Amino acid sequence: METLRSERLTLRPMTMDDAEDLAERRSDTTTAQYQAWRAPYPVERARELIEDITSRPGPRPGHWYQLAVVRTRDDKVLGDVAIWLSENGRTAEVGFTLHPWARGHYYATEATARLVDYAVFDLGVHRVEASTHPHNISSIKVLERIGFIPEGIRRERYWVEDEVSDDAMYGILAREWKARRAQD
Repeated sequence: METLRSERLTLRPMTMDDAEDLAERRSDTTTAQYQAWRAPYPVERARELIEDITSRPGPRPGHWYQLAVVRTRDDKVLGDVAIWLSENGRTAEVGFTLHPWARGHYYATEATARLVDYAVFDLGVHRVEASTHPHNISSIKVLERIGFIPEGIRRERYWVEDEVSDDAMYGILAREWKARRAQD
C-alpha cells in the first residue's frame, strides 16, 4: 500500500520496527479502556498483529489494515489508524489510536480524515463507519469534527473478553464526504 500524506502527517504501512511502540501504546490503561484489548499488551502480540497486517499488500475485504501515524517533521510515531472493508468493498470502518502524549493536537482528526479520503476517493467506498464506547468523548469529538453523523447506540454489543458494553455508531456517506471536501 502506498504512503498517505496530509499537512502534518505521514500514514505508512506498519513494519516490525513498530512493534515495541505499538505494544507501549496499547499497554497504556487510558488507551486500552475503550479498546478491544487489555493492558498490558505484550510486544510478542504486537509482532503477531504486524505480521498479520503485513501479510496483505493493503486493505482487503473482511480484514483490518493498520497504518502507522507519523509526524512528518520529525518522523515520530504518534499512533495508528485502521481500516476494515466489508466483503463487497462498499463499506469501510475506520479507527484510530494515539499515544496519550500525542492527543489534543488534532492529529487523530487529521489522520482519520486522510484515511476517509483514501477510502472514498481511492477505494471508492459508498459508506464509512466508525464505532466507539459511548463514554469515549474524545473519539466522538474527532468523528463529529470531520463530519460523521451519530447513528445510534447498539446496546451491549461490544465485548472485550467477558465484559460487554454499548457501542456508539457513527457514519458518513461518500457523497456527504465529497461535499464536505469540496467546501474545504
